[in-house]
Amino acid sequence: MVPGDWFSCAHAAFSRTRCETMTTVVDVRSLTKRYRVFGSPFKRLRAAVAPASVRGGRDFTALEDVSFSLEPGSALGVVGPNGAGKSTLLKVLGGIVEPTSGEVLIRGTVASIIELGAGFHPDFTGRQNALLNAEILGFTQAQALRAYEEIARFCELGQYLEMPVRTYSSGMFVRLAFAVAVSAHPDVLLVDEALAVGDAVFAHRCLARIREMRRAGVTIVFVSHDTNMILGLCDRAIYLDRGRLMSDGPPKDVVHAYLLNVAERLTAADGTDGNVTRFHAVGAVERDGARDDKRFGSFQAVITNFSVEDGKGRATDKLISGDPARFRMNVHFDTVVDDPIFGLLLKNRFGVEIFGTNTMLRKQATGRFEHDQTAEVVFDLPLHLGAGIYSASFAVHTVEGHYYDYHTDAAVFEVTGVVETIGLLNLPTEVTVTQGLAKETGAAEMREKLYPDALQVLEPGPAELRFLAGDWYGAERNGDHWQRWMGRSAWAFVRVGEEAETVEVRFRSGHPDVATHPVRASLRVDRGDEACTELNHTEWTTLEVPVTPTMRGRVVKVMLTVDRTWVPSDWNNDEGGDPRALGLMVARVGAKDSR
Repeated sequence: MVPGDWFSCAHAAFSRTRCETMTTVVDVRSLTKRYRVFGSPFKRLRAAVAPASVRGGRDFTALEDVSFSLEPGSALGVVGPNGAGKSTLLKVLGGIVEPTSGEVLIRGTVASIIELGAGFHPDFTGRQNALLNAEILGFTQAQALRAYEEIARFCELGQYLEMPVRTYSSGMFVRLAFAVAVSAHPDVLLVDEALAVGDAVFAHRCLARIREMRRAGVTIVFVSHDTNMILGLCDRAIYLDRGRLMSDGPPKDVVHAYLLNVAERLTAADGTDGNVTRFHAVGAVERDGARDDKRFGSFQAVITNFSVEDGKGRATDKLISGDPARFRMNVHFDTVVDDPIFGLLLKNRFGVEIFGTNTMLRKQATGRFEHDQTAEVVFDLPLHLGAGIYSASFAVHTVEGHYYDYHTDAAVFEVTGVVETIGLLNLPTEVTVTQGLAKETGAAEMREKLYPDALQVLEPGPAELRFLAGDWYGAERNGDHWQRWMGRSAWAFVRVGEEAETVEVRFRSGHPDVATHPVRASLRVDRGDEACTELNHTEWTTLEVPVTPTMRGRVVKVMLTVDRTWVPSDWNNDEGGDPRALGLMVARVGAKDSR
């Protein structure tokens, strides 16, 4: 069994085959999953205990002949309506359920966030559940404790980690579940709509961590109804409907196919679904690319013309950021319509919604339109967009979401002229800079807010990166410990205990000429006195400064500097070698108690 999911799949008796192709992490081949459905709970129970004793029932196909493969570092978005088979797919990938037929080949370990609370014992505390999952995955005690420290820092549940998880809210479950999953450092991460119940700040942190994991080569499979999230996070998407793979390709194309189908169903329902109150995200197209006419509706009212204009009413496909812009559409009515809603949606080239509005949102009555009447609708707005390619979509619909005509990506235009901003928007901004001298008490209070969980002693490993600043390079393993090269100047934030006597840093030089040209290293804590030493060797050295009464019980800034650096590639005469400017190799920073 491949080491698997931190939650449900750790207990699942599901054997998956390792993928032999080094460039493929996940390989799904003709996957089919069927469930036997019975008419009563009693029959379901009998079927589970003695399958041969129960007749009848019917097969429900959750997945049918689904195939795809994923490479390291890829992110696959999975979209589709409720009941499409999205969660079932993740459960099969995670080893929670067995496929009826087909193969799932996975190379490496899998972590998943599929069902909130799955795999957690409700009467155990958050800490106990985290350590239990680490033990199930075969972690040593030291590895489990290190993983728990990482979990506690990321989930920020504080004292709630010592409470039974049955007392947790859904948002707290998400925090703990996600922190446990990523601390496992998996090769494949499965996420099923879990971030939808978390708070916005934590969801942002989770997405940032997912992007970090992708850059490190972790493969992501992400299920969400938020198509903007799929577009922003994934480099590929699949669309499932009733267990079948309907579309597979770039997220923009797949999302468009999915939402077009959703809109067509809503239109066919003749406005019976009152939940549709917004446009759907469909991708903007390239200005010079071939594009099909993307529109749908009942066409009882038809958009006959549209244009993008500058502030003087001249049609154009090039606009200047910050200038007035006008978006115009003409509509012809083939039936009587009371208070139709006219809407505009702007998206960037990746299909992310930038701005949208309509007459209903603006509480603007539009009146009654008779057969063969027309309407000219004009949206005037200052175009505070960053440089790039955008699309404008126009729509006419009812308050219930029944579309008469929805013309997606009707007009594509370019925004230029931005030199003072970056990003999607060019908001009017005034900047004021006032110089002043920071007070040490104010700096101390700020550090307490930024680093409330600062450690008294830290090794500069990956989990401790948030406590480091300045010129640091990537963490390196040295047996069971971490170390990290610094450049000319680097600092760390640690907490000084009430019993601490000194603050010390353990380091060594790597300069090839250190024996003949000593290296000077200096250490300072906050604005205190500086301690210095000269190194003429490459052995490990400890430099320390005494703790003053004002340091105790506080988070302090430990600053380490070196008077010169060296570049390995210069010494090896290797143009393709290590180009880093290295100062000192640091193994430990912290406050040392008297006892």
